[in-house]
Amino acid sequence: MKNLFICLVASLSLSTAFAEVSYSMPSIEGGFKWNSMDVDTSTANKQALGLQFGGSIVINFNQDFGLRTGLFYSERPFKAEFGPGVDASGKITYADIPLHIMFKLEDYAGIYLGPTIATKIGDESSGIALTGVQSMITPITFGAAFKFQENMGLNIFFETIGSKLANGITASRGIGANFMFTFN
Repeated sequence: MKNLFICLVASLSLSTAFAEVSYSMPSIEGGFKWNSMDVDTSTANKQALGLQFGGSIVINFNQDFGLRTGLFYSERPFKAEFGPGVDASGKITYADIPLHIMFKLEDYAGIYLGPTIATKIGDESSGIALTGVQSMITPITFGAAFKFQENMGLNIFFETIGSKLANGITASRGIGANFMFTFN
């Protein structure tokens, strides 16, 4: 609770310090992410399809750089095979707050890189017991967002999580695409 209060005070302080900062690309996004995780003792780790949706905005520091942030519901699913006919699957869902530094190619397009603060919402599994699920993780994301119509765009990205997600489950990787409905 103390850390949450410190983050709130810091963000309010920054908002006054950057009073002249503009924003761009406010949007509602929704799409999919192909995801894979390393599961201990599995003979094969397979891809699984998860959903992601939410809202994003780019806070411009100048015409070339900005902070891409927002709030997303993000599923991180997994599938694993432990031998012939022995499969396990599951997913861990998170509320994601991206903190990506964006290099703006134009006012409507840019590439970004940075961490995401992800807090667990829930988890489910079949064929494997999920224990020790981390309540907070920090994925690193690299991506590009651009508009192809006045109010429509695309966000494509790759994310990786080097830490463990649960006991025996590590190294989540995902590649995805979100359709963007923009407001300016």
